[in-house]
Amino acid sequence: MKKLPFYLWKRGNVYYYRLPGEKSFHSTGGSNKRKAEAWVYEKIGMGNPVEVTLQEYAEPFFIWETCPHARRRQDERKTISKRHLKNQRIWLEKYILTDPLANKKLAEITRGNITDFRSRLIGIAGDNTVNKVMETIKVLFNEALYRDDIQKDPVKGIGLIKYQKKEAGIFTPNELVELFPDNSVGPWCDRRDYTCFLLAATIGMTRQELLVLKWRHISFENMCIRIEDAWKGGDEIDAPKWGRSRTAPMPNKTARALLNLREESIRTNPDDYVFSDDFGKRMGETWWRKRFIVAMEKAGIDRMARNLKPHSFRHSLNTLLLDLGVDPEKVRSALGWTNRRTQRIYTHWNVEHLKEQANLIDGVFE
Repeated sequence: MKKLPFYLWKRGNVYYYRLPGEKSFHSTGGSNKRKAEAWVYEKIGMGNPVEVTLQEYAEPFFIWETCPHARRRQDERKTISKRHLKNQRIWLEKYILTDPLANKKLAEITRGNITDFRSRLIGIAGDNTVNKVMETIKVLFNEALYRDDIQKDPVKGIGLIKYQKKEAGIFTPNELVELFPDNSVGPWCDRRDYTCFLLAATIGMTRQELLVLKWRHISFENMCIRIEDAWKGGDEIDAPKWGRSRTAPMPNKTARALLNLREESIRTNPDDYVFSDDFGKRMGETWWRKRFIVAMEKAGIDRMARNLKPHSFRHSLNTLLLDLGVDPEKVRSALGWTNRRTQRIYTHWNVEHLKEQANLIDGVFE
């Protein structure tokens, strides 16, 4: 969005303007910001701002240094990550700016234009991609409406594509025992892999949290881990997803594994990464994904059929703790969730968990 070549100021219900170098403001006679801008542009002979195209307006969006939406969220102390912004920029450049919609004047784009754009998207991309692109363009138009650069949001009322999202799989207690035996590293390549994924399974730490975990975050004396950092992509490290640090209890099994790893590691200073190479560089996303796949293959677990991912350890831990009768609020506190709705997404009762109900019914008829 280009900077206006004049200053606009609203007093009461009327907008006033002042050109650079002038000392006084002049009335536009209007109370609508967009029309006031158009009036001034026409008066000074620079054309109407309504002529700006979607492509021109979108130029600074989803770039960390220039995005007006990101700047506003930061000013309001709301979280937004560089990685999320980068992904939105990709959707913008790949699907929105390459479509004929980008050449239309921003103020003239209608709901019908957006609906037609969505139809074209459906023909070239999957449902999940279509939804991500639609969410991106919705952010752009919402910001334009918030700033009074348009009078109505053409994306409003246009829904996302419904698709059947496959439910995340969880590990059984027996599988967890087999994956993390006490006398060996099991199916994992080495002790570093074993310990990293054990933390995911017993503490519920996410990939973003584990990859930047440092030794100073671990208290063997108090048997807990302070989770205050999360990897956001590239070199960016910020607060965990929900914007809050937390302290999670550490089981004895996990503490023993960490102590064994520390004995083998040459990087054990407080600010060293727990999971790093010999040069102190933290392990990355590719390592995380590949080591999980190898372990599943060695363990004979069909991860594809059951939709098992590293994040499934977090789902499994939540379900297991609830099944053992742990207070749901305490589970949410340990895993960093702020509401019940999020926890429900991570709760997966299967027939094994529900057998207790059948036993209770048997007791009624005995």
